[in-house]
Amino acid sequence: MTAHHHASTSICRDLIEEGWDMVRRRSIFVALLLSVTFSARAFGQSTYATVSGTIEDSSHALLPGVTVTATNNATAVVTTVISNESGAYNLTGLLPGTYTVKAELPGFQTKSFTDVQLGNAAQVRLNSTLQVAGQAQSVEVTVAADTLLATSSSSVGEVLSQQRVQDLPIVGNNVISFFTLMPGVRMNDDGVTGTFAGLRAENINVQRDGIDASGSGRYFQAGVQTATFINPDLVGEVRIITAPVDAEMGRGNGQIQFLTRSGTNQFRGSGVWNARNSGLDANTWNNNRQIDPKTGAWKPIKSDWNNTHQFTGSIGGPIVKNKTFFFALFDDSLVRARTTQNQIVLTPCARNGIFRYFDGWNNGNAIAPLQATGNTPTIAVVDGLGNPVTPATNPNGTPFSGSLRYARVFGSLVNSPTRADCSDAVAQPATNWDPFRKAIDPTGYVTKLMGTMPLPNNYEVGDGLNTA
Repeated sequence: MTAHHHASTSICRDLIEEGWDMVRRRSIFVALLLSVTFSARAFGQSTYATVSGTIEDSSHALLPGVTVTATNNATAVVTTVISNESGAYNLTGLLPGTYTVKAELPGFQTKSFTDVQLGNAAQVRLNSTLQVAGQAQSVEVTVAADTLLATSSSSVGEVLSQQRVQDLPIVGNNVISFFTLMPGVRMNDDGVTGTFAGLRAENINVQRDGIDASGSGRYFQAGVQTATFINPDLVGEVRIITAPVDAEMGRGNGQIQFLTRSGTNQFRGSGVWNARNSGLDANTWNNNRQIDPKTGAWKPIKSDWNNTHQFTGSIGGPIVKNKTFFFALFDDSLVRARTTQNQIVLTPCARNGIFRYFDGWNNGNAIAPLQATGNTPTIAVVDGLGNPVTPATNPNGTPFSGSLRYARVFGSLVNSPTRADCSDAVAQPATNWDPFRKAIDPTGYVTKLMGTMPLPNNYEVGDGLNTA
């Protein structure tokens, strides 16, 4: 009994150890999978800005222990760091926006930089020299950052701020259209394809908040495209980089970066309704000059009708003041349109399965030019009203000796129809070309389908006798 008990204990211990080994292996696999997943999702997501620099005194001695703060003017969020023993500081993870940067150290005058514009993935360097303050003296020195050459990035390009994006006129309500107006862009005559920073436009990477938003490569479209329309009210900043793109952003010499707007400490919103209705538009000259082919009277064509409504609503504000914010936008469009089409339809005889032709000639519509030579001699076989016109001659120039022929798709005809729709045609029994198709669909489906097709009113298209 004792030996059996020890053997059972050993087996249980082995099973437990094997179970823990399996759990550990699964845990390692899951950890590796998550690391790969989050690494892939994090690639290129460098939308945060950085402010760095060094701090020294009037004798150019580096100052450690200086408190450096960056305050977002819109949200009042404060980021604080302390300069190291080399007097260097580095403020990272700053959301794009306008900031006030301060450097403070007891015994020295406070140095402030106002209106520091931090764009998408911007790298700004602000070096400070602190002056010694006298006893019981508190002095703050303020410098506008726009008077300094502050950027430390090697990228070259243009930046459109939120205000500029909203002020500039735009057609189509898509900010990507601004791309064609920027330096470094050369568009072809079609207005779609072209080059950007020496690259083909469709190869340009488009990022939105650090995430790939390109549509050209994904959908094989020409020109610069985005996966979705970029509404002007959605944009906090547009950065168009012509050369070179920073390493953390990747992909060549050119890139377009969009930054989504952020909420602030104040609730703000907007609503836009754009309406376009062509009901009051003047008709075109070509539509006004049209003539009814049946009567010869003046009959202008109605212009195409379009009724488009675009709705945009946005709102942003604080969830927790000075900490958490939101911004939401809704964009939609309703389009109703009517367009005049010149489609080819079947003539009344062809609807009943009767096709017509003249001996020796190929059918030509009312404006078809005479072509008597070659293997397919063609002549106009109808007038402007669709009435058959007998040719005066044969293709070889001799007087026409043939007649108007009628062919039935279901078999030979006993008579020549006299009605305009050939409904009086009589088929010869037992002459069907296809034994399974002896007549028009008896269910009435084809007849009903043909009833939805409009009657021909333009005999300048098609072959005149069977289609127009």
